[in-house]
Amino acid sequence: MHKFIHLFIFFILTGSSSLLAQSISMSPTRLFFTGNPGDKVTQTVTLQNSSDKDYVFNLNYKDWVREEDGNKVYLDAGSSKTSNASWVSTLENTVTVPARSTKEIVVTMKIPANASKSAVTNSMLFFTQLPQQADQARAQNGIGVITLFEVGLHIFYTPPGNNVKSLDITNISEASSENAANRKVAVSIHNDGNTINDATVEFELTNTDNGKEIKLPAISISMLPDTNQVVQFSLPENISGSFLGVAIIKMAGSNDLRVGEKNFTF
Repeated sequence: MHKFIHLFIFFILTGSSSLLAQSISMSPTRLFFTGNPGDKVTQTVTLQNSSDKDYVFNLNYKDWVREEDGNKVYLDAGSSKTSNASWVSTLENTVTVPARSTKEIVVTMKIPANASKSAVTNSMLFFTQLPQQADQARAQNGIGVITLFEVGLHIFYTPPGNNVKSLDITNISEASSENAANRKVAVSIHNDGNTINDATVEFELTNTDNGKEIKLPAISISMLPDTNQVVQFSLPENISGSFLGVAIIKMAGSNDLRVGEKNFTF
C-alpha cells in the first residue's frame, strides 16, 4: 500500500482582487464602515467564480497590523488593540460559489454601544478554500499536492467625526546598504490625521551640477491613524554626484500635498 503525503498549500491574496488566472475574484477587497456607537451597518462583497468548478470557502477572522516596512502581520482575532473582528458577522460561516456564477455575502458590523468615538479599528475576513472530494481524490491518486488559497477582505471602521486627512514626512535619508550598486532612499511617514489615508509617494532627484532629473517609480501606501511607515526607493545603479532629493506625497481625495527635500551626495 502506498502512503501519500497530502500537502495543502495556501496562497494568501489580500492586496489584489483576483488569483488563479482570474478564476476567483473579489469586489471590493476593502470595506469601510462608519456609524455611531450602537448602530448596525451592512455592506456587501461579491465573489465571482469564472471557473468550471464549484468553490467552497470557510469564513474566519484575523487581526492585522502593518509594520514600518509596509508588511502586514496577522494576529489572532481580538488580540490587536484596534481590532473590530468581534463586531463583524455574516449569515453563513461557509459559502459555496458555484461554477460560472457570483455569490454576494452580506457583511454586518454591530458597533458596540461603548465603542470609542475617535478610534479607527480594523480586521480581516478571510475566505479560506475548503478541499472538495475531487481534490482529495487527486491527492490519493498520487499527485499529493492540493493547492488551496485564501482571499482576504479588509474591514475598517472610522467614527463619523473623524475627517482629518494628514500625513507628515518625518525623515528622508539614504537607507544603509553595504552594496553601493543598490542604493536606496528611505522616506519616513507618519499618519498624524485621524482617518485611513491612501496616498502615492513620489521621489525625484535633480543633479545640482547639470540639472538632470531622475524620477523614480511612485509607490502607493495605505496607513491607519497614528502609524509610521518607511517607503524605500531604489536608486539607479552606480548613481554618482550631488543631488537634491524631493519627496512628494499625494493623498487620495485631497489636493493637499506634502513635500520634503534633502541634499544627497552619492
